[in-house]
Amino acid sequence: MKSEKLGLNRRDFLKGTALAAGAGLLAGCAPRVVDSTAKATETPAGTEDWLGQEPAIGSIAETIESDVIVIGAGTGGAYVAASLLEKGIKTILLEKNATVSTLRNDWGAVDSKWQVEEGVKLDKAAILHYHAMYSANRIDQRLPRIWANESGAAIDWIGELLEKRGAKFYFEGGYEPDFSSSTYPKFPTGHSGDFAAGTDGATIMKEYIEELGGVYHFDTSFVKFEHEGKKVTAAIATNKDGKQIRFVGKKGIVLSTGGYQNNPAMMNALQPADVMIMTKPMPGAISGDGIKACLWMGAAMDECHSSMLFDRMGLLPNETPATMTVPGFFWLGSQPWLKVNLLGERFTNESGPYDFILHAAARQPGATYCAIMDSAWFEQVTQFSTTGCSRIYPFPNGSPNDVFKTAGLESTGTDLAVIKEEWTKILQGLIDSGHLQMADTPEELAAKLNIPADTFAATFNRYNELAEKGVDEDFYKDAYRLLPLKSGPYYGIRLTGWHLCTLDGIRIDTQMRPLDAMNEPFEGLSVIGDSSGSYFAHTYPNLFTGYANGRTTTFARRVARIIAGEPENL
Repeated sequence: MKSEKLGLNRRDFLKGTALAAGAGLLAGCAPRVVDSTAKATETPAGTEDWLGQEPAIGSIAETIESDVIVIGAGTGGAYVAASLLEKGIKTILLEKNATVSTLRNDWGAVDSKWQVEEGVKLDKAAILHYHAMYSANRIDQRLPRIWANESGAAIDWIGELLEKRGAKFYFEGGYEPDFSSSTYPKFPTGHSGDFAAGTDGATIMKEYIEELGGVYHFDTSFVKFEHEGKKVTAAIATNKDGKQIRFVGKKGIVLSTGGYQNNPAMMNALQPADVMIMTKPMPGAISGDGIKACLWMGAAMDECHSSMLFDRMGLLPNETPATMTVPGFFWLGSQPWLKVNLLGERFTNESGPYDFILHAAARQPGATYCAIMDSAWFEQVTQFSTTGCSRIYPFPNGSPNDVFKTAGLESTGTDLAVIKEEWTKILQGLIDSGHLQMADTPEELAAKLNIPADTFAATFNRYNELAEKGVDEDFYKDAYRLLPLKSGPYYGIRLTGWHLCTLDGIRIDTQMRPLDAMNEPFEGLSVIGDSSGSYFAHTYPNLFTGYANGRTTTFARRVARIIAGEPENL
């Protein structure tokens, strides 16, 4: 390594990077690692020290032991706890909130029983190649390979569990990847659940875990790990009475506390480019606690910091992300209509993964753009044939989309007339709130969006000319998505990004053990979900529907097998 050629030993290397990390100097694609023995440095003016010092622990009020301690009772924590309990392994879950949090409702898999029943056979090589391209290979390719090989069984498990408890479970299929040169291939990996009124996935999992003997400690905030060198021995947490409790996992500890999207200091320091193109980071529960605890003991973080961003947050017509006051959620933002910058100019191919338009907009005035549609908006949505949660009507195999309940709509169904009626209500709400603009002419719409009318009218006409030709000579958008804007009223809305979660985390190996800067593992601890890294970089490949949740589910099941002493590979 270069550090060896420069005469730096391993400890010097760790300390050097710790000084920069502790000062909050590194952002974007830069290594993140901390040596807990290094002395803190002064924080430069104008830079917030998001990491801080590892907290000192006072008197321990109680020591509680179990076979396994799971930190975080969200999606990954619930899955690994249930999987452990099924194997007879006593498990305690620590949760900082007063109850369980949301369970993600879109699972990506290869070779699930639902896919097999429909004769779907996905090309694993193509999936891994595209994943490597999306991430510029700043990943450990062995990890997505594990997902490709083991996700089918993992999603069979959760799907069957939910169905036995009254939910419906769907495979979102009926299409195949198109590998032609003019498009981004869509992989039919998604599965979703439809829950009866009065229940949801999180409630079902909590009830199941408690039936199996799992014990929850709510209002219990994780603080730090205790460790002897690279052996993690306990987790320290503070209960609702402010007492510090030592939790000892005799067979191991699993960390699944999520990323850091609700930590403005971390977001501003590590992802300043993404902060420019999304709603402002707000304080909340998912604040990087687990990631910071790993860093304090010497683990390494992904060198490329990135987020899952959706192109669906509406702005008022005189605002940009920097001046935003009242955002308005616009679920249809991912539809590939004409999109223009604040100069009224088209600037990119509108057809692509969710955050591609946001990255392009970052290089436009105000880092803002406008989506334009006409009175045939719903008919065009059905022609665009998007996938995943951007699809608001049934999948080609007839499966309904789980977007209905997520968007607060009244029903889940397959009747297009009913679906259009429901979405029309949503659009009217955005018109009433002042986010979505409606006009009879392009020039009038431009005035309402506060963009130059003449330039926009020329762009509008040029776009329609290309649509009539069926060839996008400017940005090469797929012909089936190059649809003309023919009839008023016309609609327009300013847009920016919606932040779902962070994608970077603690680097892990194939046993989900955290790694240090030299890729040496810590024992006694597994890291899963959005706390973990080595999997995504630069962007989220959303055309693998349900990918992040599928990874979390798959790795939770894998960790349970490893802790139980079973073969790690299926």
